[in-house]
Order: sequence, then structure tokens, then C-alpha cells
Amino acid sequence: MPTIELAALLNHSDTAGRPVILKAAVAAGVLWKCRKSACSHHNDAGEELCRGCGRNSNGQPLSDSQPGPYVAPHEIWEMLREEVRDHFLAQEITPLPDAVTFPWRSDDPTSTWSLTDLVVHHGGRQEPYSSDLQNTEIESALEEVARAVEPGYLEDLRITLQP
Repeated sequence: MPTIELAALLNHSDTAGRPVILKAAVAAGVLWKCRKSACSHHNDAGEELCRGCGRNSNGQPLSDSQPGPYVAPHEIWEMLREEVRDHFLAQEITPLPDAVTFPWRSDDPTSTWSLTDLVVHHGGRQEPYSSDLQNTEIESALEEVARAVEPGYLEDLRITLQP
């Protein structure tokens, strides 16, 4: 069977053919369509969040992603949220990100999440964010979360900045 890129099909389709191609791609599991009615953006199957509005494949807003088999106590999670929010407010990052992802730090097996190379979320847009958060309250809060949730290898942590 010939391999055809979806982008090539869409680029060469006419106005009537485009919805048919997109519908077939969704049915085949190559794309998923955002369920937020104001967005309806088509996203690649491997993407967790909509590139158009930042919601997940069920149309739900961006949410926290706690790694590990256990749920961190509410107080610890809220302490982390407050420390991260305070950091971005102090940096005068405008607009304030919707969420921040701390990627797993694979180069050091004794630690958990990166304190230097983060990902900030603004709706459907994700941007790398470099900062040194070592020896900060954020590092202490992340250590508390790690003790509570016992994260597994390669489990990223995402925290929304709105409670």
C-alpha cells in the first residue's frame, strides 16, 4: 500500500474534499478533533493537548498531571502551585502561563524533575523556558511532591497555575 502524507492530501484537496479527508483521518486514529465547539482544531494522535486552545482530547481544560502511583496531599500540591506561580509573577512573565511542565531529568538517576529546562503552556502553545530553580522554594516543594507520589522513571509533572 502506498504511503501518503496527510499534509500532502490536505494541501492538494479542494474545499469539498478537505472535510472528508479530515473525517477519515479522525476515524483512522491519525488525528483527533478538539471537542471545544469554539475551537474544533484537528491535532495529531500523539498530542495530548489541542494546539488551538490547549484543551485535552475530551475537551477538558489543561489540568495538573501528577506522576507516580500515589496522589500528593492537597497541601503539598498547592504549596508547589503557589511557589511556581510566585516565581512567574516575580519574573513578570506576561501573560502568566496556564501551566508549567517539569520534564523528568534523565541525566541524573538520583533526582526527579528538571529545575532548569521547563515547558510553559499558554493555551495550546507550549514554549521552552530556561531558568535555574535550584536552591529555591520550588525545589523544596518538588522534593515534597516526590516523597509523596514516588514518581516512576520518565514521568513528567505538570501543574496549572490556576487552582
